[in-house]
Amino acid sequence: MTRNTEADMEVRQLQALLTMSRELMQANEPLTVLALAGRAMADLAHVDSALLLVRGEVNAAIGFDRKGEPRKASSSHDWYRMATARLEGGAGDSAMADPRTMLVGVPTQHAMAVLAAGWTSDAAPAAWAGRQRLLGTILELSVATLGRISARDSLENLVSTQYEQMAGTAQAHADEIARRDESEGAMRALALTDVLTGLNNRRGFFVQAEHLFRLARRRHTSCAVIYADIDGLKLVNDQLGHAAGDQLIRDAAAVLRESLREIDVLARFGGDEFVAFVLDDAHPGVILSRLRDNLHAFNLMQDRAYRLAVSAGAVRCDPGSGTALFDYVQSADREMYLHKRSCLH
Repeated sequence: MTRNTEADMEVRQLQALLTMSRELMQANEPLTVLALAGRAMADLAHVDSALLLVRGEVNAAIGFDRKGEPRKASSSHDWYRMATARLEGGAGDSAMADPRTMLVGVPTQHAMAVLAAGWTSDAAPAAWAGRQRLLGTILELSVATLGRISARDSLENLVSTQYEQMAGTAQAHADEIARRDESEGAMRALALTDVLTGLNNRRGFFVQAEHLFRLARRRHTSCAVIYADIDGLKLVNDQLGHAAGDQLIRDAAAVLRESLREIDVLARFGGDEFVAFVLDDAHPGVILSRLRDNLHAFNLMQDRAYRLAVSAGAVRCDPGSGTALFDYVQSADREMYLHKRSCLH
């Protein structure tokens, strides 16, 4: 297998895992989670059979066939005793007696879930290590989502933590592949995206905006930074639930995107905050006015249990100065809070 082929495979696997994480964000039933996990095991790791045990969340052994279809398994399953021993504090070794089987637990110590998997054919050591990483990631994402379903209030911590860990891994893979072949662009795009809104995340913003900022400096082109904050997100989360809060964040992202041009860089910085870098716009106030108009139109036309409101601040960048982009972002953040405080008085 050539390096390009290996890189392409890594890109496809990471893309599939990120797609799975987005689908898990929408899952509300354990059976849906198990079906997504089974599909990932079949499509990515090519597992021929598997057995899943989860402490407390799924009160039964779950078996998977080579198509990834989940079904209830009994204690007579060939791997049940070994998986149970691992779940109850056994050794952390991932390999079982048969060289074509694997036992993975998460966390590695004091496992809360154990996955036993088997193949009908042998694999090279490199492929074996890749299978272990894939199954570990699939198990972590699935267990986090099952935990979220059993305790809805912990949705953001359970799933976003898993996603951030995977995004960091994707970035590490992207850096490695960038040194080897032409797959850097696809890999970096996967690692620089906010899973809830589809916008850039904080890392993605600085990767793209720094490039445009340097271009504006060389050409002495006007540019600006806009910082926005959703008003009342905590109140919506407290009164309507986190699902409504997530929808509020997606609505704000859509209105902000509509208020900017395609060339402008927009990102969710985390929580209820967004930042945008706009190029060749001498009057960022025009964008803020367009944002207000779009917010008004949204609230008139959309049937929501909440009113979408956003506070925003903007600063123009001086291409001839030595001020860093991060400093302009902080200045725009201060302008946003000045606007927010003025609206409260």
